[in-house]
Amino acid sequence: MSTIDFVVGRTLPTPVACRVCGDRSYGKHYGVYCCDGCSCFFKRSIRKNMMYSCISGDGRCTIDKSRRNWCPFCRLQKCFSVNMNVKAVQEERGPRKIKHDTKLNSFNIGYGRNPPIFYDYDELQPIHEIASQVLLMSIKQLRNNTDFSLLSRISQNILLSHLWAPFFIFKFSFLSYEATSQIPHFSATFQYIRDLNLDSNDAEIFENIFLCRSDLLKDVHEIHMAKCIVNKNVDVLAMKYSLNHKKFTDIILSIPVLFSHQPTSMCTVLFRPIIGDVPIETIIATI
Repeated sequence: MSTIDFVVGRTLPTPVACRVCGDRSYGKHYGVYCCDGCSCFFKRSIRKNMMYSCISGDGRCTIDKSRRNWCPFCRLQKCFSVNMNVKAVQEERGPRKIKHDTKLNSFNIGYGRNPPIFYDYDELQPIHEIASQVLLMSIKQLRNNTDFSLLSRISQNILLSHLWAPFFIFKFSFLSYEATSQIPHFSATFQYIRDLNLDSNDAEIFENIFLCRSDLLKDVHEIHMAKCIVNKNVDVLAMKYSLNHKKFTDIILSIPVLFSHQPTSMCTVLFRPIIGDVPIETIIATI
């Protein structure tokens, strides 16, 4: 079969189920009936030789229409299991060159001791898919944060179930303008955070300060640990800006800005198309 037989085509008068996620497919992509989303994901993963890890650690994540974006590792494995053709991607002509800098299609949300994390997205990729990937990778990275990881998994989940929205806003603020402009309602908040000019260490310290809320915890040991983490990070930040007290004050007083948007509406607009009726707290606990 020639390469052209695998190229995206719409040949069916009525859709069939995507072999990967169950969404609607109007034709074969790389030898298999699958939706445009899974086709683009497969092509991007093969061309960029992407290396993923399973968010649950066991390689058994459910891949369906509502959850296909949460675990790229299991999604790619599903593509392989239904025999999507790798050679067809490799032989296919590459994407046409575009006028603007393609680096704008990647964002880095890595800070401090943690390695950088990049996520490549298509220009026409829905904002809810980008948002879901940002939240997913940010939480995975946070759980490896030297200080935050001192808390138990139960305490981490409690804090994130209450604070995922401001945490998401903070992390999303560091993306390119092309990405953040897709959520215009948050533009003022994004710009406010950018104007703080935080370096990677500042960002990690800031996360520890506003996320380690001892008032949200119940276990006495965990409450003490959260207070110690906050006190330590406040002291480090104060020492760093001992000659620039205004910068220190601006950073600390910016915390309420992150809480200026309703989590319920954020979830409905940005995440419901991906997770469906599954509570976002349940999703967070599995990451």
